[in-house]
Amino acid sequence: MVCGAVFTGLTAMDRETPPQDAFAVVTAQAPAPRETITETVPILPSTTGSAPPSGPALRGDFERVSGPNGMTTHIPAGWPTKRAPGPAAMQADDPGGTGRFLRYGGSETSVSDSYGVHVDYQQQFSANKTAFVSIRLERTTVRGYSAVDWEFEYDTSEGRRHVRSIYWLALGYEYFVYASSPVPIWPQTQDILDVMLDNATP
Repeated sequence: MVCGAVFTGLTAMDRETPPQDAFAVVTAQAPAPRETITETVPILPSTTGSAPPSGPALRGDFERVSGPNGMTTHIPAGWPTKRAPGPAAMQADDPGGTGRFLRYGGSETSVSDSYGVHVDYQQQFSANKTAFVSIRLERTTVRGYSAVDWEFEYDTSEGRRHVRSIYWLALGYEYFVYASSPVPIWPQTQDILDVMLDNATP
């Protein structure tokens, strides 16, 4: 079966609900996500060989979360999780009210290269976003798997927002980790995204 592209594009919401950003997942009909399980664990060593990130944003423990379709990753302890818009995706919101949030998950796919799908979706997503700037949309690898790294900024009614997501194809799924935050706290958010990616499986 030829799989189709499923896209989710959501506009900013009010201050009580974090702005919802877009993400694209290449997918066929995906199985229902497995229940998310959390447990407090030490941060694993970075798969890139560098030390795990540290700093004010990363004080305290992280939790290992088990997400859709066999994926696991680490997120800051105490961040509540819920189903995210889109196929086979979970979302964790910063309980500190910063408007920062994370997403992670994986959808079934039969493609071996999803780069073109993400290029097409960026064009659609950016068309109605104020002052959209693409920082990167490029091929990369994650633990030897084919991957896409997408990073961008745009203006919302709450201020300028920075988003980065990394997608990789593995074992018949496209998995991803994703972070979105107001621009002033992006450096700390990037640290969290690094931990998510370094500790993600597969």
